[in-house]
Amino acid sequence: MQRGKGSYWGTYCGAATVPVAGLMLLLLGGCSTSIQTPLPDLGPTSSTALTQEERKKAVDELNRVRATHEQDAEQQIEQSR
Repeated sequence: MQRGKGSYWGTYCGAATVPVAGLMLLLLGGCSTSIQTPLPDLGPTSSTALTQEERKKAVDELNRVRATHEQDAEQQIEQSR
């Protein structure tokens, strides 16, 4: 079977390409006009929201919790029994 201009195969592929290309354009065009969800207002970041003293207090608190975490967990387990 000859594949090229004037053959059944060439005519069939050319005729099938147009509807497929049109369908792809519709699908891709629909994706670009989808509803966009607005992003929340995040406000200032933690580095600008806290003063140096507040940052130091927060870090000290985290270090304290980290140091006593195991003991606190053991106490909670014992109390739940």
